[in-house]
Amino acid sequence: MGTRKIIQKEYPINKNNMKICFIGTYDKNYTGNKIVLEGLLRNKVKVSEVNAEVKLTRLDSKKDMTWMNMAKRLAKKYRFAVVVGKNIDKIKNSDIFYVGYPGHMDVLLVYPLAKTFNKKIAFAPVISFYSGFSDEQGILNKGSVMATISKYGETLVYKCVDLVLPDTPYQKEFFQKTFNIPERKLRVLPIGADDKYYKHTPYKNKSKKINVVYYGLYSPIHGVEYIIEAANLLKNDRDIKFTFVGQGNTFEENYNRAQKLHLENVEFFHDIPVEEHPAIIEKADIFLGFLEKHPTVERVIPNKVYQGLALGKVVVTTDVPVIRSIFTHKENMYFTKPASAEELAKAIKELKEKPVLRKKIADNGYALFKKKFTPKAVGNQLLHFMEEVI
Repeated sequence: MGTRKIIQKEYPINKNNMKICFIGTYDKNYTGNKIVLEGLLRNKVKVSEVNAEVKLTRLDSKKDMTWMNMAKRLAKKYRFAVVVGKNIDKIKNSDIFYVGYPGHMDVLLVYPLAKTFNKKIAFAPVISFYSGFSDEQGILNKGSVMATISKYGETLVYKCVDLVLPDTPYQKEFFQKTFNIPERKLRVLPIGADDKYYKHTPYKNKSKKINVVYYGLYSPIHGVEYIIEAANLLKNDRDIKFTFVGQGNTFEENYNRAQKLHLENVEFFHDIPVEEHPAIIEKADIFLGFLEKHPTVERVIPNKVYQGLALGKVVVTTDVPVIRSIFTHKENMYFTKPASAEELAKAIKELKEKPVLRKKIADNGYALFKKKFTPKAVGNQLLHFMEEVI
């Protein structure tokens, strides 16, 4: 698969006329929702919220996907009908609905409203639940009844939507082929990062003492095990520290591995409130992205990449076409070979020895973020796509 350059433009928006209804049971604190809402507001369009908020829950194991637990999660959405009744004027007076995340099931709730009031629906799925639970997390067996139902249900969701917003051209191809989505419905919208939460500080560290940060939910496709092994390879270098922030699917096995290896150069922050995360990750020199070799890694760009750019850090991530379609090695990002602790260790060592290179990559990465991936830039693109369908 060749590399495709992702082209982003600034679009003139007829802001005074468009009215957007941000609708669903979406979690207001979910990063993607905050970026989109903030981006729309920064572009000075009229946005109303119709939200029966259900907090985002983690789905890390097979027990989370039992019929009983699925039913319990769906039952929490009952309040949506009440909220719709109280906000019917907002719904009728809007031009288009934007379904917040997680919103796959919400699309099916919003669809009758869209038909009744002749409105369009836009939805950024962020992930494919079918692919996420089977390919990435390994929670569902692809041949299982639940996986089949998941794929059928997700296909139905995209049939109900007028505008589907994958985050890269590679993810767009995957959605198109897997769920048979017509080309006319698909537009590529990058995830971006919330620059109010991930605040930039100019990169100033000229020393060879560095902090390598992993920040995330320990998904199997993150490749945390390679970070642990790289830390082991570099354990005699007292200038290199590894910091792990977050908790999730593979946390226990990676934490236990670090303990077994008696690694004194690693520190885990896994039981602290999310409000305290920024103060920890802002101390990074190197900010790690995806490191695994996996089909999903080849088609998506994770939040953590944009977050690292927003913070003004050196982002190190695996070398795949989707990354090369936007970024340049040793210019605004550092690429490393996937699924290789040895190559990751080499990358970290080179960056440690070259403070000037670190500053160059960090500064250029932040400049690119400011140009293309702030909430305002993402919101501007979204508004253009909405204008095309209404």
